[in-house]
Amino acid sequence: MIQLLIEKESDLYNPYDPAQTRINEGVYHYLKTYCSPLEASKHDHDILQIVTDNQIDCDKFQSVLHDAVERDMAEFDRQIARNNRRVLWEGIIGVLFCALGIMLAAYLDELLLTIISLFGTIAIKDAITINTTINHDIKNLKKLLKPISDIRLEVVKSKE
Repeated sequence: MIQLLIEKESDLYNPYDPAQTRINEGVYHYLKTYCSPLEASKHDHDILQIVTDNQIDCDKFQSVLHDAVERDMAEFDRQIARNNRRVLWEGIIGVLFCALGIMLAAYLDELLLTIISLFGTIAIKDAITINTTINHDIKNLKKLLKPISDIRLEVVKSKE
């Protein structure tokens, strides 16, 4: 269970959004702190308990929270797509440089051949690193963030 202490419902929303369709960044950041691998392994965070003395429109806040998570998920998907395009180009360039190095081995001195092969190897290494590490980390972030959009809300009276 995650607890959130607020004074009034407007504390949940961005103060610059009069329509209250955007979540307050401080609230969203606080909720995302429960998405770290360490926190996720400690407990199930399936309930968000809002502690306040005022009425809260839970359905509205649930929708705004879901939209915030969906925006983050879409941004993660854009990053993965951008990285995949980079992987493709890095791989193509790497293979071309390596093939060029092999073809020119008979005609050029060893230093230039080594430089060409080095560029090809670096490009291929970058492509592999992006695909196996960076995209993997982004996918893990998506998995950790997903439960927040499905969290149940409870409103309880503060004990003052």
